[in-house]
Amino acid sequence: MDSDTPVPDPFAGMAQEERKRAHETAILEMVYSVSRFHSVTPTERPDFELVHRVNMKPFGVEITQLFVNESIARFNLIPGYPHRLWSGGTHLHKRDVKVLQSVRVKVSDKDGDIRHPDLPAVITETPSLDAFRAQLAKVIRGKSEKGYDSATYSHINLVILDWFGLEFDASKYLTDRFFDDDVRAALKESPFREVLLIVNNTVPEGIGDDETRVNDARIIPLQQLLAMERFYVTGHMIDAACDGQLSAVSELNRLTIDHVSRVQGYGLPVECEGRPFLLYGGNLLEIGDQGLSVRDSADYEVDKYPLIDIADRMSPIVEARVTEEANANVFGCGFAEKAHRPSIWAKS
Repeated sequence: MDSDTPVPDPFAGMAQEERKRAHETAILEMVYSVSRFHSVTPTERPDFELVHRVNMKPFGVEITQLFVNESIARFNLIPGYPHRLWSGGTHLHKRDVKVLQSVRVKVSDKDGDIRHPDLPAVITETPSLDAFRAQLAKVIRGKSEKGYDSATYSHINLVILDWFGLEFDASKYLTDRFFDDDVRAALKESPFREVLLIVNNTVPEGIGDDETRVNDARIIPLQQLLAMERFYVTGHMIDAACDGQLSAVSELNRLTIDHVSRVQGYGLPVECEGRPFLLYGGNLLEIGDQGLSVRDSADYEVDKYPLIDIADRMSPIVEARVTEEANANVFGCGFAEKAHRPSIWAKS
């Protein structure tokens, strides 16, 4: 893009509140195909009310964004601010001077040939993964403390748009890319059935010959991913600790459900189709003959499954060892659903 031309503003001409609502709508559309719903209504808390079909109870969606700091937020949200800086203009806030550094750079290709001898740019310090996770936990807790009328909705989800821009390969990643103990605690304590993080895949498929990276936003369901992590690693630790002493896969399933729910505090043991499952948020988890199975309620109301008491117990010594080892391990994944393109961006 020509550095002399400001980036087009898809929200141009809107008043501040109208712009804010349009931006929230764009983020909502990145996660939900709104045309498939009977109704999508803007509200105050949460930000949107969605109804699958007429006469069904609505669910709510709260929208927020994840920034490194206020300077980065201003840079991305204030129309024309990036162009103002790389055109030699002044910063809008004194804190921005150190964070958003206006410079001239020389850009070369992989063969060392100069592509741009004197390109205006704004550089910032690359944030750490620890900083990302700390801010993620802070944002989840901040939204959790707002208070919502839960009786009105079947459930409420939180959607977070990430602006950290850290490296992320959607085809293979470990859960500690998103989780540490603080993030796990924030998720477990939150009132949100699901927390959907929109993050950019920085290793997209089909990179062009010029090696430019295309926009490839992905959706990470953090609550579901957390449930899968805790259930999967705990099951493996129990299987290893029992060392062939388990009578069947069903016993491993019961012990895993008990440990994840009773010891770790994630979800509830319930009965479905005559078998025990772990119910966490909108997910039912089970270890069967084919491995880990996850049933997703897909934002519909969760059935009223009866709670059960699991009598299976490991010895206190084995249970403690499983707890320690499960807490020290993470889960590997290779799937992240592609986000939708918001309608307002498609028109720009």
